[in-house]
Amino acid sequence: MTASVLVGTFNEPGEHVPALPTSGGIVRTTGWPEGPEAVAGSGPDAPSWLVAGRPGTPSEGLLYAAQHVPEGALAVLSPSEPDAGTEDVGWITTQRIPSGGENTCHADLNPAGTWLAAASYDSGTLTVARVLGDGRLGRPIAVQAPEGSGPVPSRQEAPHLHFVLFLDDDRLLVTDLGGDRILEYSVAALEASARAAGGDATEETPGAADGQAYRETSGVVGEGLDDRDGGSSADGDATDVVRVETEPTAVHRLPGGTGPRHLAVLPPLPGSDRPGPHLAVVGELDSRLHILGLEAGPEGFPEIGIVPTHAQDADPESARDNLPSHLVVSADGALVYVANRGRNTIGVIRRGEAPELVAEVPCGGDWPRHIALAGPPGGQGLLVALERGDAVVHLPFDAESIPRGVTGRTAVRRPGFVLPLD
Repeated sequence: MTASVLVGTFNEPGEHVPALPTSGGIVRTTGWPEGPEAVAGSGPDAPSWLVAGRPGTPSEGLLYAAQHVPEGALAVLSPSEPDAGTEDVGWITTQRIPSGGENTCHADLNPAGTWLAAASYDSGTLTVARVLGDGRLGRPIAVQAPEGSGPVPSRQEAPHLHFVLFLDDDRLLVTDLGGDRILEYSVAALEASARAAGGDATEETPGAADGQAYRETSGVVGEGLDDRDGGSSADGDATDVVRVETEPTAVHRLPGGTGPRHLAVLPPLPGSDRPGPHLAVVGELDSRLHILGLEAGPEGFPEIGIVPTHAQDADPESARDNLPSHLVVSADGALVYVANRGRNTIGVIRRGEAPELVAEVPCGGDWPRHIALAGPPGGQGLLVALERGDAVVHLPFDAESIPRGVTGRTAVRRPGFVLPLD
């Protein structure tokens, strides 16, 4: 089982609820699963997503964080040796650049580790930045999603981008929760538009020099350097963002009111009439898992199947209050696990000729925002970030790979993301 887990949190300074001793944007936890504890906290504010660098690429050995702050940002983290007598997660922020959007919630690296993409929810902004030879980020390129809306006025009055997924080194998918669609972009086309606008994606945005670290203050980007490192430098300014007006290469539409949130590629399923690969899309607003074919037709990705992420209630409107968050796929591709925030459960869906909900089990607490497979290949269980429960828990799998009762729990203020390290 994974012994050490990094936790991205929303433990912003100034919260009315007291911070835990290990407060910080990133909290390091150890001792999973038998005796987990939070042992250190530091790092950038509100890292709603952490991306590990790709082995054998310029990004190897680094972490990239999407910062869910009003003036969205992307941070590069490098391994560090903690100072004697201080708590440190073992990672230091060596660069931070603006995303050009508001509340940047998700990021992804392409397979070659040469481009980082990010989605900003409130502004509906897609950002891409080239990964330079030393793993730092070049000048960010930002594009606004085309106008769009959906039938849920409180959530779908405008585009709200939530998740990015590289299908290959150039082909990039972006979920638009507000517009009930998946937007597809070409990174090469975005870079060409940036060059035409006078921007160079290989130009490094101003930021901290190697070996220096940023101090995070009240969730505000750009408050100078950590005192222990000395020196001075400013974060990349919003003017360092190259804004382009590139259109998507394709738009893949979903049923009205879906509210597509997160994606996962499902590997081929041997023995099936429609083996795939497929694309799994979790609908935040309709509480359903949509499975799509990845060979696009005239109207986008074809529908393979749709299944609820939880057992059905007598009240059909209850799905609106469930708000599923993240999904993960078993190592063999046969099962999909979905976190149901409103019901505080994990839905387990089996693929096949038609997807089927085979189990719904308690998640161990309140508001599971993120889940991750834990353990060796195949996974021994799920790690669950309980955002409103102020805890991270471990749910072991039974013989059928169904999560069962909690075997490990540690207190972490407002966890939103879990990254197993070993």
